[in-house]
Amino acid sequence: MIRKVVLQVHLYLGLIAGLFLIVLGLTGSIMAFEGDIDHWLHPGMWYIAAGGQPLPEGQLIAGVEHRFAPARVAVVQMSQHRDLAQLMLLTDRLGVTVNPYTGAVLGRRIVPTRTDRWIEAIHQVHLRLAGNIGAPWAGAGKVAVNYAGLALFLLAPTGLVLWWRTKRTSIHWTASWFRIFFDTHRVIGIYAGLFLWIAGFTGVLIGFDWGEKMIYAVTHSERPNVGRPQTSTPVPGASPIGMDRAIGVAKAAISNAALEMLFLPQKPEDAYEVIFHVPGQTSSSADSSAVVDQFSGQALAVRHFLKDSQGYRWIRFNRSIHTGDIGGLAGHIVMSLSSLLLVAMVITGVVIRLKKLAV
Repeated sequence: MIRKVVLQVHLYLGLIAGLFLIVLGLTGSIMAFEGDIDHWLHPGMWYIAAGGQPLPEGQLIAGVEHRFAPARVAVVQMSQHRDLAQLMLLTDRLGVTVNPYTGAVLGRRIVPTRTDRWIEAIHQVHLRLAGNIGAPWAGAGKVAVNYAGLALFLLAPTGLVLWWRTKRTSIHWTASWFRIFFDTHRVIGIYAGLFLWIAGFTGVLIGFDWGEKMIYAVTHSERPNVGRPQTSTPVPGASPIGMDRAIGVAKAAISNAALEMLFLPQKPEDAYEVIFHVPGQTSSSADSSAVVDQFSGQALAVRHFLKDSQGYRWIRFNRSIHTGDIGGLAGHIVMSLSSLLLVAMVITGVVIRLKKLAV
């Protein structure tokens, strides 16, 4: 009796959420590598031979601004991998990749690129079934995605209960096509079930508002108080302190951290913002930063990820599990393969059901 109930729950959850799970699986398999796709498509613009110490950032920026004047560098993005170039975003929408060891410009193009737009569209489809956040159905799409994730969270354990009776762990390739589909569904389920359950669980915590609220409640902590953006105090006739000095001030405020991104002031009231990746941070994000007055050189605001609330760190850790960031390239491969196996699970499950209905 219990098995029959579990079978019906598993069946109807799969049928109702099947189409959405296929979309999530396909988009998720691509999103696992969204930070690497452009590197792979345009290797000549990105990959370099790492060697020695990088040139001072001020020198790199000055070289790019001299070459592409009158445009100025607004943002610099660094990689945590020594064999990847820096990306400098200029005020005229030009994106320039630069070898940090030699200062050589490897490539330039208008941003966002076509690849950027496609990746962002896939990302939004994964989040809300819409190519952009402003689509009329984006709100309803987000709700559908959230409940599809909840269905996946329930499908994995119910599938385990159904598998337990036969405990089939191999596929009989010489059997009938229906038996092959049946075996494939169960074998994929047992080997990928844990990863799919984790994807569903972490996705639920990300998608539903109560997920974050629950984490903050359990950890007895609150959201970080980011506050208003800090601004510089203009000094008539004074020159900005320069990027290298600003980096030095920021590093003194946040030690033992790697540079991840720089925001350069474009107006007298703007400040330098230096983004870091700190040890123990499992994902790439702007969670550790120092804002530096461009005239006085004082640190106006400092935020350290490891000093944020425990709840916030749990939330970021949960997200890094969902994206595979926690395991680096290996984690991304696992999440991408799991997403593709989810598609196979849905297809084989639907075929099995249709065949049984036809009998």
